[in-house]
Amino acid sequence: MRIDRFQSFAVDAYRQAPEIASADPWQEGTRRPYGIEMTVAGQTVRHALTRVRVPGEDVEQPERDPAEGEPPAPVEPRPAPGGARDRQTARFLAAVLADTGHPEIARVYAYDESSTDPGLGVEFHSGAKIHMLLM
Repeated sequence: MRIDRFQSFAVDAYRQAPEIASADPWQEGTRRPYGIEMTVAGQTVRHALTRVRVPGEDVEQPERDPAEGEPPAPVEPRPAPGGARDRQTARFLAAVLADTGHPEIARVYAYDESSTDPGLGVEFHSGAKIHMLLM
């Protein structure tokens, strides 16, 4: 899944979560051209989006048919959102995306405690990856 299509997908998924009051595309000029801003637990939370492409992929060409497979298992119970730039909010957002059951997504995870900053990642059946650093 290319980054622009993922951004639209994630905004729609976040808007469906009752714990998220709003979700919209966000950018910070050319430094962070893709991201999402949302209101979670009364607080503004943003995450930037970066994509690791599939080896040999020509991003100048239109996106090929998506690779689909078994979606990630739903996360039950879903973690409560922290509403801040923290690991709890990252786990919550990862659960929201995993719970969509999207067939292109192989895995969604929050960064573990060894990472410097909180964030989350998505791995696709195509081999592409999206990283989302909480801002």
